[in-house]
Amino acid sequence: MHLKEIRMENFKTFRRKVAVPIYKGFTGITGPNGSGKSNIADAVLFVLGPRSSKMVRAKRLSDLIFPGNDQFRASKTCQVSLIFDNTDRTIPVDSDEVELKRSLKISPTDPNQTLSYFYVNGRVSSQSEFVNILTHAHLSAEGYNIVLQGHVSEFVNKTPVKIREEVDDIAGIRKYD
Repeated sequence: MHLKEIRMENFKTFRRKVAVPIYKGFTGITGPNGSGKSNIADAVLFVLGPRSSKMVRAKRLSDLIFPGNDQFRASKTCQVSLIFDNTDRTIPVDSDEVELKRSLKISPTDPNQTLSYFYVNGRVSSQSEFVNILTHAHLSAEGYNIVLQGHVSEFVNKTPVKIREEVDDIAGIRKYD
């Protein structure tokens, strides 16, 4: 299994549909400050399901929806899809390619509230089914597979004891200390 593509629409600064291909091995995303690099990592984390909006650098989930600018009005929805190569069937879906999509919509009855929708290969999914699929495939927003801006500097500035604790967490042996 590997992530093949990230598709976003009206997510943060990405107003229109954007597709970011991810190649086997190592893919780096580069660009000038303010170009949206960190928003791509936030999009992945958004689908993988953090409960806290702070994990995707937002005060509220509604902050993830394109807010509008001088040229374009604000959107009321956003969506992000992660497309996986699933030929090894790591994701418990009988398909060689799996699309996991999360959509966010501002509530029509309360503009301060958002509604989340989940889809697996275009089929509506409950949040619990979606989370079960992620869990079975060992996909998590809390993993060490995504290195966000500032995490390297934060790690380098830690004390040796804190570094050891983090390495023990990664190795899964801290619970035995």
